[in-house]
Amino acid sequence: MEIAEKKALLSETIAKINKTYEKKEAYLKELADDKATLEFLGEKELAGEPMPDYSNYTDYAEWKETVEKEISRSETTLENLETRVIEAEAYQYYIDNYTESVE
Repeated sequence: MEIAEKKALLSETIAKINKTYEKKEAYLKELADDKATLEFLGEKELAGEPMPDYSNYTDYAEWKETVEKEISRSETTLENLETRVIEAEAYQYYIDNYTESVE
């Protein structure tokens, strides 16, 4: 693969990473919503309130477990996104600085 091809491929990858990074605020909002939901469910459970009729869950523990998994996934997604941004920076450095003489 020629250098120009490598740089073009990396440029495409950087664009994809940047596009994903634009969704960071949505990921953060989803994470905040899930944490608020978990807190709300904990309060309802402590108060001894019955499960709502509209719930697909059998009890609060099951519901909370699902929300906790969502929180974990969101946190992992955000961590991975930060790693991808660092990779994009490295790719950009390569594009900006790599020349034939380096090979």
